[in-house]
Amino acid sequence: MTQSLRRAGAVISALIAGLIVVLALSPAAHAAAPPDPTTVVSSWHKGDPLFVVSGSPLTSDQQSEIRDALKGADSKIFAVALPDGTVNDSSIGSFMNSLHSTMVSQSAPSSTMAVLDGTTLYAASTSIRQSGLAGQLSRLSTTANPGDVVAGMKDFANRVDNAVAGKTRTSLDPGSQANPGAGGTAALIGLGVLVLVGGGGYFLYSSNKKKKRAIQEAKDLAAVKQTVDEDVTKLGEEITALDTDVTLAGQGGTHIDEWQTALDSYEKAKTQLAAVQRPDQVREVTQTLEDGRYALAVVKAKVNNDPVPERRAPCFFNPQHGPSVRDVRWAPQGGAVRDVPACKMDAEAVERGFDPQMREVMVDGQRRPYYDAGPAYQPYAYGYYGGFGDIMTGMFIGTMMGSMIGGFGYGGYGAGYAEGYADGGGGDFGGGDAGGWGDFGGGGDFGGGDFGGGDW
Repeated sequence: MTQSLRRAGAVISALIAGLIVVLALSPAAHAAAPPDPTTVVSSWHKGDPLFVVSGSPLTSDQQSEIRDALKGADSKIFAVALPDGTVNDSSIGSFMNSLHSTMVSQSAPSSTMAVLDGTTLYAASTSIRQSGLAGQLSRLSTTANPGDVVAGMKDFANRVDNAVAGKTRTSLDPGSQANPGAGGTAALIGLGVLVLVGGGGYFLYSSNKKKKRAIQEAKDLAAVKQTVDEDVTKLGEEITALDTDVTLAGQGGTHIDEWQTALDSYEKAKTQLAAVQRPDQVREVTQTLEDGRYALAVVKAKVNNDPVPERRAPCFFNPQHGPSVRDVRWAPQGGAVRDVPACKMDAEAVERGFDPQMREVMVDGQRRPYYDAGPAYQPYAYGYYGGFGDIMTGMFIGTMMGSMIGGFGYGGYGAGYAEGYADGGGGDFGGGDAGGWGDFGGGGDFGGGDFGGGDW
């Protein structure tokens, strides 16, 4: 009896040991962690649009062809190639958000990001205006190029270029776009006739269109610069108003380090604003203003012997109000309720059922909240709020600003080319000139088997 028990115990022990070994060797146990976002973005910044993690199934030839496709794209497209199983539909959002936050911190341009987990493609974009379109394009690329990850990535790059150029219908064509130039002899003849017959009119139209666009862009830039100039002036006025209190606090305020930071931020913002020539450069100015306003808030607290305020995002309703003190539940007219950061005054107003003091700007002779003033104000908002993680996603959803920064999405479809796909959902971080968070789409599985270096 004793020997039987011993034998049974030995068998059970062996089974347990075997199970432990199997679990230890299973793919899940050894699933690679996603690469450090800073390392990935740094590689992109240095000129390599494809960051490959050891263990990715891509061969060196495939990597080379995909790099060429990304470098040859008209828009900015970056990609990460991961070992199979590194991310999935539930974790891709976190990884994409980390990449995006790092891109924002490094003042990266509007771009599209693709993640190849093995041969499963996820995508998100801050340069495609339509919310969720990047994910949809990645799905089309995988289904149109079954078993060929290189052709699929070429297809994806071409679809993204069309979407960024406003050719949404073309980007959604279900056929493969890996070789968009292969349209057949009839198409070439038709194009030739079109050029001969309508070329003159087309080029005249194109020229006029460019002129109108240039005029509108100059008008938008002037309006945004005026808005930022008001913000800079407001900061200067508050610094002047606090000067006496700081002096009375002793030592001319030299014992308050943040006082000098506020002064420096004000001077720096003025210099940056004077140098602005493009709307995207406004982001640098409002980033500096955000730094200066927080420093000023700290100075006020120290002068009044109050606790030093937490470093929070500026008041959503008006960034001139400085750092927020808490989040409040609020909804734009006709929109969904969301949590937004608010200063003490606006938080109390909203909680009592009153309207907050909204930051309004002039658009075509009418005053509108800055978040509904059009794409030119996206860099303005990004400078103030882009450094606070994913806060922009929830804050601006349902507004004009949200339509530009919502749609960057992830999610997943997950199945292989031969197996079809199933929608895995997603978030929302989207298109627009300076980007934003939205629908992380993709997850399509391929199955089978001029990016300037160093300067964004």
